[in-house]
Amino acid sequence: MKTIFVVDDDQDQAELLAQALSTESCRVRAFSDPIRALAALNADGTDLLVADLSMPWIDGSSVVASARVKRPELKVILISGQENGAEVARQHHLQFFAKPLDLGALRKAAHDALA
Repeated sequence: MKTIFVVDDDQDQAELLAQALSTESCRVRAFSDPIRALAALNADGTDLLVADLSMPWIDGSSVVASARVKRPELKVILISGQENGAEVARQHHLQFFAKPLDLGALRKAAHDALA
């Protein structure tokens, strides 16, 4: 079974995304605390990380960098409501989705990343 971690400091948003990405063949864990997500990454392997760019404790690009130190092969989708989100994603060679999110397109991108 594949595993997706969703990291967004807005708990409601994280849970909504987790519900949207959940399938019979995929387990999704929602985190509003990026530090907890990174700790869980060590104990609980994941195949895809969906991370918000703008969070108060640590920004999404730092979460991605830390996660990739532990798991270089980790696939990542960056999400953001910030104007610079697409540029940050491009710099790090990540897929990007702007908020408000098109959940259907995000689901497809997650499915394709896990294929």
